[in-house]
Amino acid sequence: MMWSLAEGPRSERAFAALLREQLGAAESAADLVVASFAAACDEAIGWDETAWACALRDTALECGLPDEELGVFSDLVSALRRQRLIVDAPVYAPPLAVGTRVLAVLEEDGQWHDAVVSAQLDVRAATPPSARRYRVVFSEFGKPQEVEESELVDVDAVVSDDDEGSEREGECEMCARSLPLTFHHLIPKETHGRFLGKALPVGVRGEPTRLFLGSYGMSICRPCHTHLHRIASNDELADSLNTPLRIASHPDVQRFVAFIGKQRVRLRA
Repeated sequence: MMWSLAEGPRSERAFAALLREQLGAAESAADLVVASFAAACDEAIGWDETAWACALRDTALECGLPDEELGVFSDLVSALRRQRLIVDAPVYAPPLAVGTRVLAVLEEDGQWHDAVVSAQLDVRAATPPSARRYRVVFSEFGKPQEVEESELVDVDAVVSDDDEGSEREGECEMCARSLPLTFHHLIPKETHGRFLGKALPVGVRGEPTRLFLGSYGMSICRPCHTHLHRIASNDELADSLNTPLRIASHPDVQRFVAFIGKQRVRLRA
């Protein structure tokens, strides 16, 4: 998990109040730090308390507050965590880099064509793939077009049909191709602690035991597995994409499967 700054007027007021209380900041200075730090947090800092303390200290200095020991800001970060003003945020797959070969749907004909990512328009680390936007250039036509990440297929993911962790060869439960399979936990292992001995997600039938959680899944090929983890975080997979039917009904999955199912399988010799 990553950490992110809680959003909204109430959170901002509570953050400013802590700054006034613990740093003795004036109201206007506290408000400036809150706004500036929120902008700085557009890029994920991670989940290390020291990194957050350093970032907050730098922001305070830039806003004209007197320098304080790093420990003061570490205490402030701890207080922000206790008040849930710094919260856990899901970790998403890295954004597509400029130069990545992709398949994208051309607006003019609604068909998939080869393209290259030419610019990242909104791809902040904490932004879910469904909200990321890119500019691509279609290789055949030289036409630029703005698209969401959910409207792209990473060519490198498509052709990587071999996987060292493959269990056996068989029919993928997502795309129905016959090739080496990997096991996808429908409730990702990282989230098992949320459900052990507690209620399972709505719609999932079973017992909240290690045995059930460890065996509840589906056998899918590596490209399909990669795509699932690109379109949703582990928490999102556990909460809403936790059955084969829900996965098959997801528009991004349907778009991907429609394409990948037509591709020739390439296996390592």
